[in-house]
Amino acid sequence: MRATGKCVRYMTPKRYLALDGLRGVAALAVVFYHAPWITHFSDLQIARNAYLAVDFFFILSGFVIAANYAAGINDMGDLRVFLTKRFFRLYPLHVAILLALVGLEIVKWAAQGEGASDVAPFTGPNSIPLLAENLLMLQGVGLEDRLGWNPPAWSVGAECVAYLLFAWAALAGFVRRGWPIAALCAVSFVAYLMIASSAGTLDVTGRLGLVRCLAGFSLGVAVWLYSPRNWFGAPSVADAAALLALAIMALASGGATVLIIFVFVALTATLKDDCGAVARLLARPAAQFLGRVSYSIYLTHMPILYVFKIVLKRVAHIASHTGPHGQMLDIGSSWLGDALFGTVIVAVLLTSWMTYRSIEEPGRRFGARLVQAVERRCDRKVDIGERARAPT
Repeated sequence: MRATGKCVRYMTPKRYLALDGLRGVAALAVVFYHAPWITHFSDLQIARNAYLAVDFFFILSGFVIAANYAAGINDMGDLRVFLTKRFFRLYPLHVAILLALVGLEIVKWAAQGEGASDVAPFTGPNSIPLLAENLLMLQGVGLEDRLGWNPPAWSVGAECVAYLLFAWAALAGFVRRGWPIAALCAVSFVAYLMIASSAGTLDVTGRLGLVRCLAGFSLGVAVWLYSPRNWFGAPSVADAAALLALAIMALASGGATVLIIFVFVALTATLKDDCGAVARLLARPAAQFLGRVSYSIYLTHMPILYVFKIVLKRVAHIASHTGPHGQMLDIGSSWLGDALFGTVIVAVLLTSWMTYRSIEEPGRRFGARLVQAVERRCDRKVDIGERARAPT
């Protein structure tokens, strides 16, 4: 909805219930991927491939951003609205988590002074330079070879780059033209294939991670531009694509996991209409709850796992060894690992609900109020200008 003159009304994002629910399920899958001790699921291929949920996030983000903003970025005022809303959607929770982790490092520093900690604070992945990168949302552009502070946040930084490029492309009119998106779509598929071929996996970060993000985001934009609405057979295709995605997650390994990118594109294109058995399942309250708090789940689960590991090491004196995602605790029993991880899931969900209510939503509303205040000021200027030009 637009205002008079050159001002723009703030854009109200459209909701896609099935895709929202799937985003929540994907966020929970990432938590299982980062399990820091042995469980009955930790050796399953579907858990090892759960990192692929991040690629679904990229594709879904490209689709949702294009669906809600591609036609609404026409001048610098629109651009300011878009960037302001994106900033206040992402940054408040991101910086709150960083502050909490800084507090944890201060506790570590105090504990080290009493000989209770054997790890130097503000070093390694929790160094001051990496903190500065995270505060500036540069953690996803590949300035460093390692992830720091809150590792999953690398994808948030990479998406910020995608937002900026999308805004420029929309302002230039490229997003609404078929051939640039078609060309970018082809390049994106090739980029994914090259990553899978060279790295033997899609689980890459740094500069390759940024390429991975831009490729997925571009495919999502292409889904918005090219996929028809309510096309014949979409519910059946969505249900089949969901089953195929589960099969690839459960069976594929190495570079073969790239096949799931094609399936994610099909899922996004078909589930957007909220039709089919899978869509109905994802529209249920439990999945919708996960969808609402998915960003909080994604950003809070690693700090919560850090706290659990600290308590288990210091209080229960459980030893650890180096694993695929950092230190793995030697729990010894898969049943005990299951019980502990169940406790983690409960803690993550409760924390995510609280951070959603106390940080995410207030931040989003503040951004919306800020946009409206700017628009009202712009409206007044336009009105004054029109009255000044009116004949007396």
